[in-house]
Amino acid sequence: MHWRPLLFALSTFPLLSSPPDTPPSFIAAPVVVDLAALFAAAERATPRVPPGVETWTNLPGPALGGATYRFNLYRDPLDCSITGNRLVLRTTVNYWLQVGLRMKGWVQGMASCGVAPESFRRARLGLQAEVGLTPDWGLDLRLTPEEPEQLDPCQVTLLGYDITDKVLAGMKDSLVKAARGMEQQMRDSTLLRAKVENAWLQAQQPVALSPGVNLLLNPERVRLSPWRSEGSALTITPEIQIRPILTLGDPPLVPYRPLPPLDLSPAPIQPGFQLRVEADLAFDQATAQLARQMVGQVFETDKGTFAVQSVAVRGSGGNVLLEIGLKGRLDGKLTLTGHPRFDEQSGSIRLDGLDYTLESQSWITRLGEWLFRSSLRRTLSEKCDWFMDKSFQDLKAQAQTGLNRQLTPGLAMSGTINGFTLGQIQVQDDRLSLVALMDGQVQIALRPEL
Repeated sequence: MHWRPLLFALSTFPLLSSPPDTPPSFIAAPVVVDLAALFAAAERATPRVPPGVETWTNLPGPALGGATYRFNLYRDPLDCSITGNRLVLRTTVNYWLQVGLRMKGWVQGMASCGVAPESFRRARLGLQAEVGLTPDWGLDLRLTPEEPEQLDPCQVTLLGYDITDKVLAGMKDSLVKAARGMEQQMRDSTLLRAKVENAWLQAQQPVALSPGVNLLLNPERVRLSPWRSEGSALTITPEIQIRPILTLGDPPLVPYRPLPPLDLSPAPIQPGFQLRVEADLAFDQATAQLARQMVGQVFETDKGTFAVQSVAVRGSGGNVLLEIGLKGRLDGKLTLTGHPRFDEQSGSIRLDGLDYTLESQSWITRLGEWLFRSSLRRTLSEKCDWFMDKSFQDLKAQAQTGLNRQLTPGLAMSGTINGFTLGQIQVQDDRLSLVALMDGQVQIALRPEL
C-alpha cells in the first residue's frame, strides 16, 4: 500500500466519491499583550496635582480688566479598562476655584465654588485609545480625548466667562501626555513581531509525528481574528493559513520563507483543519500479494485436477477484475469481478460479491457445471484480502500525539483530532485509492511576555 501526502482541509465532507480540491486551513497563534505595565507607567506619568494650583492667574481679554482666578485640584487614581482592542483611561478630578479682581497689592475675592465649607467639585476626564496593527506587525495606538463630564458643576461665570475648562485644562493635557507615552512605547515595541516571526518560523519546520512520518504545515499568509481582552490583557490572534502535507521517510529540507506582511482583508476566518489521508494500492502490488497466495494452488474436482498458473488484478467500471490462468484438467483463463470495500477492523481491502464475468460464465457452461462446484471462487474470495502498510486508526493516534508538543521555550503546539470518516474506494486505471478524513483543531500558543 502506497501512502499519498496527508492534507488538511476546512469544512465537513460527506462520504467521498472523488478526492476534492483541498482548500486552505488555519491555525491560531494567540499572542497575549499584558498592558498592566503600560497602565502603571501612565499612572506614574500623570501628576496627581497639575502645576499652577493656588496661584492667581489673570483671565485673558481686556474686557475683563483685572479679573483673575485661582484653583486647587487633585485627581483620583486612573481607571484603565480594555474592551476588544479599545482602551479607556479615565479619572475623577476634585477641585475648587475662586474668582477675584486685582487691587493694588492684593486680590479682592468675588465668587467661588468648592471652597470650604462647600465640598470639592468633581469632574470626569478621560480618553479612549484604539489599538491597531500595522502591515509590518507593529502596534499602533490612536487616541481620542473625551469631553469632560461635570459631575458637580461649578457655576462661577464672572462677566459671562466660564473658567471651568481652564481649571481642567492642565489635567487634561497631563492625561493626554501620559497616553502619548503609552502610544510611543507600543510603537517602539518589537516583541509582537518577534513572537509572530517565531510562530511563523516554527510553522515551517517539519514535525515528526512518528519515526519516518513528518508533518509539514506549509504556511502561506497570516490574517487576524477578532481581538479579545480580559483584565489588563489584550489577546491578538494571528491566523496562519496553511496547506499541510504528511511525508514519509527522512525529514525534508524546507527553505526559509520570511514573515509576510499582515493580511488586513476583512474576510471572516474559520480556524480548524480536516486531515485528509489518501492511501493507494497499485494493481501490480495487489497482483503480487494475490499471486503469493494463489499461484501453484491445486484444486481437486470430480472431473479432474487443475492448478492456478497465473493471476492478474485490474480495474474496470468501478469494479476489480481478477484474471486467473488455469492449467491441468482445465487450460485457459477465467475472469471474476467484485466490488472493493475497506474493512476498517482488519485494515484491509476486500472484494464483495465476487463472481465470474458473463464471458467466463459462458465458457464454464460449455465445459460443465463441475467447475462451478469447485472451491476456486470461494478460495479467491478468502485470499482477496489486501493489507495496508499502516492502519488509519494507528495514524490517527500518531497525529493526535504529534500535534501536542513543545516547539521551543515559550512556544507550544496543541491539537485535537475529533471525527474520523472513511470515504469510498475509488477504482483508478492502475490502482485503488481510499480517502479518510480526520477533523479537529490546532493552535500554537505563545507565553504572555509582551
